[in-house]
Amino acid sequence: MDRMMNNPWLLRIITLTFAILLFVSVKSDIESDNQNSSSKTIDMIREVPVEIYYDDENLVVTGVPDTVDVNIEGPTQLVTSAKIMKDYKLFVDLRELPIGEHRVAISNENFSEKLKVRTDPVYVNVVIEERITQEFKVDLDMNENLIAENYVLKSSSVEPKTVTITGAKSIIQSIGYVKATISSEKGINKSFEQQASVRVLDLDLNKLDVSVEPRTVQVKLTVEEYSKEVPISIVRKGTPKAGLTINNISKDTETVRIYGPRATVDKIDRLNVDVDVSKIEKAGTFDVKLTQPEGITRISQEKIEVKVDVTEAPSTTEAEETVKEEDTSASSEIIEKSFPGMKIAIKGLPEELESKFNVPADGIVVLVGKGTAEALEKVQSGDISIYVDAQNSEVGEAILPIQIDGPSNIEWQTSESEAKLTIIEA
Repeated sequence: MDRMMNNPWLLRIITLTFAILLFVSVKSDIESDNQNSSSKTIDMIREVPVEIYYDDENLVVTGVPDTVDVNIEGPTQLVTSAKIMKDYKLFVDLRELPIGEHRVAISNENFSEKLKVRTDPVYVNVVIEERITQEFKVDLDMNENLIAENYVLKSSSVEPKTVTITGAKSIIQSIGYVKATISSEKGINKSFEQQASVRVLDLDLNKLDVSVEPRTVQVKLTVEEYSKEVPISIVRKGTPKAGLTINNISKDTETVRIYGPRATVDKIDRLNVDVDVSKIEKAGTFDVKLTQPEGITRISQEKIEVKVDVTEAPSTTEAEETVKEEDTSASSEIIEKSFPGMKIAIKGLPEELESKFNVPADGIVVLVGKGTAEALEKVQSGDISIYVDAQNSEVGEAILPIQIDGPSNIEWQTSESEAKLTIIEA
């Protein structure tokens, strides 16, 4: 072995062999590099997500797109591998930047160093703002055209009444409306509840990018048939029984609510209640059933209670004794006495309204009292009050019953039973 190693020819042969092998290896690498450089590829990876590094507890960042396209250039094998493996990452690091506007580059990592990488866009303009949280009242957003004909939205409620909104300070300050939107088909004719999503809009009704808690609220709607409140008027029917004088008929209910089609309801200004005085035998209270006008579907109550004040004439025997005792037969005779030029007072009219009499002209009537001469002789104009009750009247024409307060031992009547007024805003 030593003799072989000391043989110079053998050493020359071994050295030559290694030189040939090294030459072949280097040539192969050069040819491989030349081959790779000659097969470069340009491709695009679309919609690559962009991550953002910042203090998301105290700050809000806008301007960074959710995804961008990436152009990559390099050896075909590496380009293909990058598209398949997807172990790369795009990001913008804002952790060291102050609040305000900035132009920053989109960075990348985990791409091969042999690839040329370019994002589209390369730079983005971002705004870093303070994150704030505020409470806002939620308003109902509903198209009232969804309500069925002759029905109305009586009331609505939202629970909870407020929501907490978090976002960039500038966006929070631009909030114009916070609405709970009702979704329903047309023709709503009954009350209902539903969950409604909360929308946050600016003054131009553009949707704002904010966080809302809770995102939905419970909305309760009360839908009723169209109705309105009308006053009640007592209308006397028939003739009182002999010897009985009806001094006054009063009611415990001033108004009722009537329901039905809008066109029919709007034509009714008051509800007349007929009281048959021929059936009254003595003073007291009793129920009167309300008559439903044609076209009205229902009234808020079926009957009202009325109170009747009457005066009974003394019996013949008592009358004779009275005549004998007082010797005033003439004064016991029932007569009529007129009080012309009596002014009708208006009671209960709200301060924001004014009224003008159409009938009778200037609100002047003739008052007629029926009673004994002695009783009538004692009556002064100041003892009598003639008025209409306009407490529930609205703007427009109103027809009101004329009411009389006077001595109960005299039966009173005016030349007009009703007054027509025009009511306007003051």
